Amino acid sequence: MSGESAPSRPHDAERAIVPRPRRRARGRTFGSASALTIASALVPGLGLAWTRWRSFGLVLTLIAVGAAVAVALGATVARGWGLSVIASPTWLSGLAWALAAFGLAWVIAIVATQLLTRPRPARWWQRLFGALLVGVLSFAVVLPSAYGARTLFDTSQLVRDVFQDPDDPGGVVVPTFGNSADPWAHKPRLNVLILGADTGDDRVGTRTDTVMVASINTRTGDTVLFGLPRQTERLVFPQGSGLATIWPNGYHLAGEPDGEQMLNAMYENVVNHPGAKELIPASKDPGAKVLELAVGASLGLEIDYYVMANLEGFVEIIDALGGVTVNINRPVPVGGKNPSGGDPGFPPDRWLPPGPDQHLNGFDALWYARGRYHTDDYDRMRRQRCVIKALSRQVNLTTVLSNYEALTQAGRTVVQTDVPNSLLPALLDLATKVRTAPLRSVSFQDGHEGFSTGNPKWDVVRERVVASLDPPAVAPSGAPTASASPSGAPTASRTPTPARTTPTPARTTATPSAGGTATPGTATPGTPAPGAGDECSYNPEA
Repeated sequence: MSGESAPSRPHDAERAIVPRPRRRARGRTFGSASALTIASALVPGLGLAWTRWRSFGLVLTLIAVGAAVAVALGATVARGWGLSVIASPTWLSGLAWALAAFGLAWVIAIVATQLLTRPRPARWWQRLFGALLVGVLSFAVVLPSAYGARTLFDTSQLVRDVFQDPDDPGGVVVPTFGNSADPWAHKPRLNVLILGADTGDDRVGTRTDTVMVASINTRTGDTVLFGLPRQTERLVFPQGSGLATIWPNGYHLAGEPDGEQMLNAMYENVVNHPGAKELIPASKDPGAKVLELAVGASLGLEIDYYVMANLEGFVEIIDALGGVTVNINRPVPVGGKNPSGGDPGFPPDRWLPPGPDQHLNGFDALWYARGRYHTDDYDRMRRQRCVIKALSRQVNLTTVLSNYEALTQAGRTVVQTDVPNSLLPALLDLATKVRTAPLRSVSFQDGHEGFSTGNPKWDVVRERVVASLDPPAVAPSGAPTASASPSGAPTASRTPTPARTTPTPARTTATPSAGGTATPGTATPGTPAPGAGDECSYNPEA
């Protein structure tokens, strides 16, 4: 009849009641889902390319590739730009937050890839294995991301805490040595004052027992270390300066004990002298600025910056670097005190044994650099120069990165400097040259080449500085030798010429003298004379 539908068949009713199983997407297996999840972990978001989240995955992949390209360019082609990023606290903080956010997005991509690509419905073991896979891969992503972000934050804080900010009310005007293409265009030598501050329990205030100047050739990285004994007296100040009006004939305090006249006492004594503090140029550390002026004028060098390390904190720095390796030519005391006046003193706790390539931890390295029991200040100064030389050779990128957190924490509390953070990129680049360039040492000792700690002849000292920076070059017969005056040095009786020859490390022939005592111009084995170029090599004493 019209209007009536045909009778339904029995199996049609059964189809309406029994739900059909959900069809699996073509090619979607648990194995492929796991592979895509791993792909998203290896290349951020790559596994999402076959899901409806492909746009999110593409953005993550492009960010990762762009970051990798930027790092490669900054390390090779655009080193100046890369170093400027490393030296900027603002950039470092921003990158730290960006890396943390990217790490979180990366984890989301891993989780989403697994959920969007696995079969449906997933069996219980697939869900369990998928969760374990996601957990392991997420941990592998989160750990380096978190470490990288923490490292960037630590570096940002280190730069802020240690290096000079010219916008600080107490800051100084940052000098310009060149331009973006050549930051050292107008600075052939960079002179840095290195101070080791002793603030131990047996000290009254701060004593700078280590005073050295590193004069660095900005073209080649060749470095000369000048060391002044801590007991040197009558250091002069630049002519025309305010401090020179108080001490026109060199630093001396009438009526004060001999110890207060010495170089190592000037850090605090000059600042505390009535009327002197107002005459010291603006600086984050007036005591260090005093030493910049006095040591620079006395040596005839224009000191550009200072770096001061607390000797007690020196232990943390060395330990953070994994130790330091030096040659020990004779036993070095650990502890001990020399007899003095009515004080009988006391012997050391132990001795560092002689031997080549002795690897020292921070505590032993400190005593290698400062031990004085039954030795003298000049031997101690030599050992200090050897530590600096060893560190300049042994510290590399791998060492720094593997101990980075401890190193940044130690650096923030141990090291002070007036180096501006704007100069850091150029200094980091210069440091790579210094690491492989020749390093020579020149020390000033009583009785050697007319030097006297009690009454130094500074004009003679300055002539020696000039000669040390530019030793006569080996030239053909009849050809003039090249020389040049150090930056800021008074004119000496040497005629500079435009030609410049890379200095050749001076070496002194070790010639034993009668009784084992050293005479000027000679040296006992293992004890090179002042100015010897290889004083840190292994030359065991008989």
